[in-house]
Amino acid sequence: MAKKIKGFGGRSYGQKSKKGGNLNELLKQAQKAQEQMEGLEESFKEIEVTATAGGGAVTVIATCDYKIKAIEIDDELKEEEFEIVQDLIIAGVNEVLEEIKKRRDEEYAKVTGSMGLPEDII
Repeated sequence: MAKKIKGFGGRSYGQKSKKGGNLNELLKQAQKAQEQMEGLEESFKEIEVTATAGGGAVTVIATCDYKIKAIEIDDELKEEEFEIVQDLIIAGVNEVLEEIKKRRDEEYAKVTGSMGLPEDII
């Protein structure tokens, strides 16, 4: 049987370090997380979010990669003052941006949670 030699700091030479295995596992998890995040970013192009303003008078549809796909304005609004319509469009866009952020946070939480990582790591 080989004799174990103690080095500085109390580490024994001649045996495997348990820390190295944990580090390798952590690196594998990080790489897996990165791959999942890249896939998630790609899927955001397909996930649509809808928000309304003015009681449904303005509807904004966007994808989770922050691209506005459509702004629908109720026919009744077309007779209103331009400033009112403008304010409702701005409110609708701001609302859809909030919805996108919520949806992205939910999707990220699924990935980080499945790996045992804290949700706020991203």
